[in-house]
Amino acid sequence: MKLFLGGGGRKEDSTELDKNFVANLDLSKPLLYIPIAINTNKYPYSGCINWLRDILSPLGVKNIVMWIEDDLKKKQEKDFEQFSGVYIGGGNTFKLLKELKEFGTFEILKRLAKKDVPIYGGSAGAIIMAKTIIPALSADENNVGLTDYSAMNLVKDYDIWCHYSESLDTMIKDYTNKYGLNKIVAIPEKAGLFITEKSKIVIGPANVYIIEQNRKTILKPGSKF
Repeated sequence: MKLFLGGGGRKEDSTELDKNFVANLDLSKPLLYIPIAINTNKYPYSGCINWLRDILSPLGVKNIVMWIEDDLKKKQEKDFEQFSGVYIGGGNTFKLLKELKEFGTFEILKRLAKKDVPIYGGSAGAIIMAKTIIPALSADENNVGLTDYSAMNLVKDYDIWCHYSESLDTMIKDYTNKYGLNKIVAIPEKAGLFITEKSKIVIGPANVYIIEQNRKTILKPGSKF
């Protein structure tokens, strides 16, 4: 398993995580981009792929293929085999999870992850890799009527809180108590995680935080847990 989970933010915030992701790609193959979490009224898909090209092209990724809703509905697992990896963008976590499950892409991505296909999740794309998407209730509107918040659980029973800052500690404590969240990885916008079957490694420059039973542990870049 090779998961790269970012806390969100501007392109310069994730430079170290982006470099680590690209280092694990076979650059002779295209990269698949799934941006369906985004609000297309504000950010059209044409702008989304230009944004990703602007980030990854300087790192050597020259061939990016974007699949949106109508594409994913038609795709089977064999269709994903042509790609070096998958990049799942941010936006509304509820829309993302609901549609991935409806299209069958959710289970495909889980299987690809277990086959060591590199998968990058930014913000909403990171949250769906966790145990649940309950932390997204703090920021996203569930305007798609999603009732099952269970996610991929590829981070060993952790929930993920993206866009973390210390100002959110009281809210996180409330969510921990209200929803019974036992283990939370809180990822600031300038940090990320590299997840394998054997370890979870903090990618800087910022720290990542583990919140368990109202206790917060600081993990510096390079730390494993």
